[in-house]
Amino acid sequence: MKLTDQHIEQLYRFTRQHFVEHYDVQTELVDHLANDIEQIWEENPTLTFEQARENSFKKFGMFGFMTVVEKKQKQLGKKYRKIIWSYLK
Repeated sequence: MKLTDQHIEQLYRFTRQHFVEHYDVQTELVDHLANDIEQIWEENPTLTFEQARENSFKKFGMFGFMTVVEKKQKQLGKKYRKIIWSYLK
């Protein structure tokens, strides 16, 4: 089963509710969740969207999206420091 535009909007809302503020990180997570939900539906088509979403979200572990957000912050911090150092030299 394929996700609808309404499902995608719900996934964006879901990421915002879990404290993912930046749109680029939300988009990465929504893409990951959408692909995983479709895979879950292939294995078990009787699940509702919410059940499949929760199953997918559980795979992120106890801290949910926070690990992904922290990694992205570190990555961007490193990139910006590199840019700043290139101007200071």
